[in-house]
Amino acid sequence: MSHSQKLALHALGLSLALVLTFGLRGQGLLDELEGLESSAPEFVRATFKDTRIVNTQSNETPGAGVLHFVIAHRFGAINEGPYSLWGLDNASMRMAFDYGVNDRLALSLARSTYRKTLEGSVKARLLRQAESGGSPVALTWFSGMMVNGLRWADPERDNLFSSRIAYVHMCVVARKFGEKLSLALTPALTHRNFVPSEVAPHDIVTMGVGGRFKVSQRVSLNGECHPFLSNRPSGASTSLSLGVDIETGGHVFQLHLTNAPGMFEQAYLTEATGNWADGTLYFGFNLSRVFQLTERKI
Repeated sequence: MSHSQKLALHALGLSLALVLTFGLRGQGLLDELEGLESSAPEFVRATFKDTRIVNTQSNETPGAGVLHFVIAHRFGAINEGPYSLWGLDNASMRMAFDYGVNDRLALSLARSTYRKTLEGSVKARLLRQAESGGSPVALTWFSGMMVNGLRWADPERDNLFSSRIAYVHMCVVARKFGEKLSLALTPALTHRNFVPSEVAPHDIVTMGVGGRFKVSQRVSLNGECHPFLSNRPSGASTSLSLGVDIETGGHVFQLHLTNAPGMFEQAYLTEATGNWADGTLYFGFNLSRVFQLTERKI
């Protein structure tokens, strides 16, 4: 596949969510396609407590006019021992701003200290699960671009800006089973413009699965796993994470343990280097807060 064809593919992924979101408006997908008139179904709410399950995307997006601000920390490996306070001396941080353009579309900008990575993404809710008479699942599309901000290892060579860029396209298929259990499938394609060797894959496909079990009104247990379907990068492990979500009024506090040191899509999907068996695991937390920036239309 030529370079121009690859750029066209990623542009298609980024624009697909926008086109379908504005095209669907307030109706269900089948109604819009067939031109049928029907009463709006009652949608299932709070499939997941936040926009992420642990690391990966959930089907949720911020509401219209809502700014969702997330501060995330990921510490060093816990098997580093007491000298580094079991990894707490070594921390990376991520700040993200997710804005709800409407109830179906969100745009995001984020910055991670891990590789000084800048992120931009679009996320669209294409289908919402209905209580009855509508879709049995929620379908959400995510496309993101990540830019490595580290200085070039060899600044004298002919370094291309495009070598800094990676893309991720993900589909989230989620369903809420009653009040306690929610599950999601998250197939994803990661494309890296630059790879460390000629045999390293540019394109990596993973099939994620995640879930949430509600323990109480404000606490849930979460987990996710992202097996490789093909092209496992050298040295990479299957990403596996467990977490606890705690809702405290306007905040959601997420505690988690994972074998992925990075917090953005390229890192946790394709570069999880830790091992649950030998304790090469990373403790972290996310703290999110929402701000209603525009008046909601009734």
